Amino acid sequence: MIKFFRKIRQYLLMENKTGKYFKYAIGEIILVVVGILIALSINNWNDNRKNNNLKQAYVKNLIFDLEKDLERLKRLQNQNTNYENGGIYILDFINNKLPKIDTLTLTESLVYCSYIPNFTITATTYNDIINGNNINLFQDVKLKRLLESHYTPNEWGALFNDRILKTAWYDYKDEIVKHLSPLLYRDIYEIAGGFSGNRLNGSADYKINWEQIKTNEYLKTQVEIITSYRISIRSRLNGKIKSAKSILEYFELNPE
Repeated sequence: MIKFFRKIRQYLLMENKTGKYFKYAIGEIILVVVGILIALSINNWNDNRKNNNLKQAYVKNLIFDLEKDLERLKRLQNQNTNYENGGIYILDFINNKLPKIDTLTLTESLVYCSYIPNFTITATTYNDIINGNNINLFQDVKLKRLLESHYTPNEWGALFNDRILKTAWYDYKDEIVKHLSPLLYRDIYEIAGGFSGNRLNGSADYKINWEQIKTNEYLKTQVEIITSYRISIRSRLNGKIKSAKSILEYFELNPE
């Protein structure tokens, strides 16, 4: 093609057709410019297609992560509520506020009072987006804020949780083992679904000294701290559940 254009230029010069030569040269320049613009458009289209495919893959993986997290967070919230109620039950027992004592419920409450919810969020996809400098694929400012709010670690919350773990939770566990048989902990993890009235029978099977528990003021203090702290846990879980739902609703209302 280049040789063809060169021959035309040479012919026009040899024939002294200068005017036509300049017109042809201008036309050739325009043709080259148009070719370059078309090539750039094709490259841009191809880049946009690749970016859009990458974004769609990210969105798909984000939705998968969020749905799994939402399922787990709801389960943790139910567990935390049950264990919060268990802590209240222990305190009612210690303070002689129970009209009737259910030793099975009380035993279960004593064991699970030290349960610690895992706040870890599945951030694999989001971290890939950030580490790959691909956050600009998402142009919507609202979506960026929703993602940042959900996935940015709560350093203060983590620090506070760590502080509680190193005090009340560990102190409670160290204290409660003085009153509960090691067999209880062995059996509770072997029984699927937790305690069962047919499998565990509180003090009858494990010789729990309820009076020692009731008069242990140090243990009572740890239960009070943990039970109060579960309100904070509930709030944090609700926040993560809400933010996960908001992102999923956004993707549903704004399909690409």
